[in-house]
Amino acid sequence: MTPNSERSENKKDISADLNSISETLVETIREPILILNEDFELVNANHGFYKVFEIKDSHSLEDKLNGESSFKKLKSAISAGLQEAESVKGLIFTANLPGSQHKKFSVNASFLNSSGLILISFLQGKVENSDKLESFNEIFSQAPAMICILRGPEHIFDRANENYFKVVGDRDIIGKSVREALPELEGQGFYEMLDGVYNSGKPYIGSEIPAKIDAGGNEFKNSYLDFVYQPILDAEGEVSGIFVHAIDVTEKVTAKRKLVESENELRYLIDTVPAIIWITGTEGKNQYLNKNWYEFTGQTVDNAKDFGWLEAVHPEDRKRVGKSFLKANNAREEFHDSFRLKDKNGEYRWVLDSGSPRYNADGEFEGMIGTVIDVHEEKLKEQLIREKEHRIRSIIEEANVATALYTGKEMRIEMANEAMIDLWGKEKSVIGTTLHEALPELEGQPFHDLLQEVFTTGKTYWGKEDPVDLVIDNQLQTGYFNFTYKALRDEKGEIYGILNMAIDVSEMVHSKELLKDSEARYRQMADLMPEKVFNINANGKVIYFNQGWLEYTGLDKAEFEKKGLDSFIHPSEKEEFNRNWQYSLQTGSDFEMELRYLNKKGKYKWHLNRAEAIFDENGNIQVWICTATEIQKIKAEEKRKEDFLKLVSHELKTPVTSIKGYVQLLLSMLKKKDDIPLSSMPFETSLKRIDQQIVRLTRLISEMLDLSRIEKNKLVLQKERFSINDLVSDTIQDINYTNTNYNIILTNEFECDIYADKDRIGQVLINLVTNAVKYSPVNQDIEVKIQKSAKNKVAVSVKDSGIGIDKENLKKIFKRFYRIDFKNEDTYSGFGIGLYLANEIMKRHNGKISVESEKGKGSIFTFTLDIA
Repeated sequence: MTPNSERSENKKDISADLNSISETLVETIREPILILNEDFELVNANHGFYKVFEIKDSHSLEDKLNGESSFKKLKSAISAGLQEAESVKGLIFTANLPGSQHKKFSVNASFLNSSGLILISFLQGKVENSDKLESFNEIFSQAPAMICILRGPEHIFDRANENYFKVVGDRDIIGKSVREALPELEGQGFYEMLDGVYNSGKPYIGSEIPAKIDAGGNEFKNSYLDFVYQPILDAEGEVSGIFVHAIDVTEKVTAKRKLVESENELRYLIDTVPAIIWITGTEGKNQYLNKNWYEFTGQTVDNAKDFGWLEAVHPEDRKRVGKSFLKANNAREEFHDSFRLKDKNGEYRWVLDSGSPRYNADGEFEGMIGTVIDVHEEKLKEQLIREKEHRIRSIIEEANVATALYTGKEMRIEMANEAMIDLWGKEKSVIGTTLHEALPELEGQPFHDLLQEVFTTGKTYWGKEDPVDLVIDNQLQTGYFNFTYKALRDEKGEIYGILNMAIDVSEMVHSKELLKDSEARYRQMADLMPEKVFNINANGKVIYFNQGWLEYTGLDKAEFEKKGLDSFIHPSEKEEFNRNWQYSLQTGSDFEMELRYLNKKGKYKWHLNRAEAIFDENGNIQVWICTATEIQKIKAEEKRKEDFLKLVSHELKTPVTSIKGYVQLLLSMLKKKDDIPLSSMPFETSLKRIDQQIVRLTRLISEMLDLSRIEKNKLVLQKERFSINDLVSDTIQDINYTNTNYNIILTNEFECDIYADKDRIGQVLINLVTNAVKYSPVNQDIEVKIQKSAKNKVAVSVKDSGIGIDKENLKKIFKRFYRIDFKNEDTYSGFGIGLYLANEIMKRHNGKISVESEKGKGSIFTFTLDIA
């Protein structure tokens, strides 16, 4: 075979590739373009050529080029011109168009470098020096593909268009080999492909070949390319280089792979999804049911055909479900229904059936597609959930703490009890609205963000004494609250709402602020106080003491600190003090104890020692506030009273014994009535006075004994159920026997039984009535009234019109040994323990005694007890 024949054969081998190249080139030019090979055979023509010359297809074009004389002459002129020069410009060509039309064109022709292709452009009219297509370089640079030309066996870059430079990162590649210019291609097979094309002379066509190229900035771009490696032959038919034409198809490959992955995933999901999938036609008839349907129902394909699937639906649900489905199908609407479906064991289970209309690419309705999900357990749990919700609602509504429930990210108020609504200063109409709508004043405060964070993370938020601005009574008010935001989760563990509980601690916060403000004044005041004041830290160390300690001990500050407080405590009380004090330090409980401290004169004096802990915001002890109040005089007074009581008790028994002896004497005189005339004996007067003294002395002795029992906590109550009305009536009747000058009136506004010690309650009543008699020397009217007091309580009041009690003494009247000073002690005698005992008896009955009085206008004493 000759070189020419070999060259011709090679041309035929690469003609297909040149056609691809020519198509890319001619599409960049709007003017009519014609591309021929070296034998002036048609390779390609652009849209503009077909349009201008009114040619329908390539066969018609070939007939025109080879059949019309005008085109034959044109090809001859171009062939002659190209033998003398590299290009032909300005040939005038007259074309015979349909309809006997004649148009003139200015024709330019040139070789496309060494590709063997001839590019011919047609410019309508007489156009000289046209700049529409100056050369192949313009076509080369304007081509939308990536194009380059490689020379020699080393594949040296001869030229490359702009698109090629963009792909390789605008590197300096001209004059360099491919291996030198693009080293990152090592191992990707491109060097070997180029060598194969150059050595074999055969083109290589790559389709969707992956390439990893350095795009600049140390960034590698993974691309997929469609490309042609076309060998370039010289005049002798030898390969002198390679024409590279490449198109980036990364997007197409990526999309194709995603489509394949999506299809595979869809198939997998359909096979593995734990649900029944169905597809119907335009008339609603069953077209497809996945295997889960047949496994669940036990139906066969024939059983479920068309509307046969309805046979598996519970008879009570079948008509409703069929009607609902056809309605959705005919209206092209979504379908949702819940019904009972029979399984292969013949048992019915609740399922949820959902479907949507499906359309083809042209938007035409093709039927419905949907799923059936077993919701039997969920359906059975609905009742339990409803009951649970009812219980939650009841708990929230009845809670004393302000409580509300918000649902969804929009924080819609699902529930709120009266305490929370009152706290907000709103009405119940806010329930159902969002928190933004109900409390617009929260905008700009952190609470909406806190709620969203809890809703997102599920972490409970604890607010402690947080300030909140709320509009209450049309005024913006600041309050302080301890509150919680707790996330609520459904059975799947997903957060669906937030429970909010809040306590108003505004008063406590204000108290703390006042406490802090007063600390500065505390030390100053402590030094001015007559009491001994000291502070102790959480570890039990004295950190402050006032001037009172230094004056009491006669020491200066340094000496007092060196000796320590313990050194001044009486040895007999030190052990008990340390034991009690350690307990308070460990528990934070208040400390109170009476003990003796050594003074500067070497004497021990009694003090009442008190200590109270101050806690910080975290509940830890911050400091102890301690005081030591001298009670030496009080202790002495108590000792005197104790001695006095013993003495009185002893002395009171002596007159009783004497009176008893006197009575016995009178009795003995009566036995000798024959010797002594009875008329000379003062029986009546003597016996009355003796009786009065006995009653008085006996009462005083009883009071003293009761006082002793109370102090020793040995007062025993003998409780029983009895009529309070009968007790009061009988007691008044007894008193009337010895106080005939007084008018005691009983008013029964309420009758009931009580459960109490009858004698002790009678004792209280006798004390109050006899006091009324004693302190009413002028007005003899005494009124006793029984009436209902509050819920399940009865009140007995004793009213007199006597001397009354002033305000100063009202607060002290029930204290032990307290007596109002009178000018005439004989008129109002007593030891000051009657009302004290009455008050103690009421306390032990969980009752209460009170007094209303005004100087000179009488008094009303009232005791209150529980109704049996």
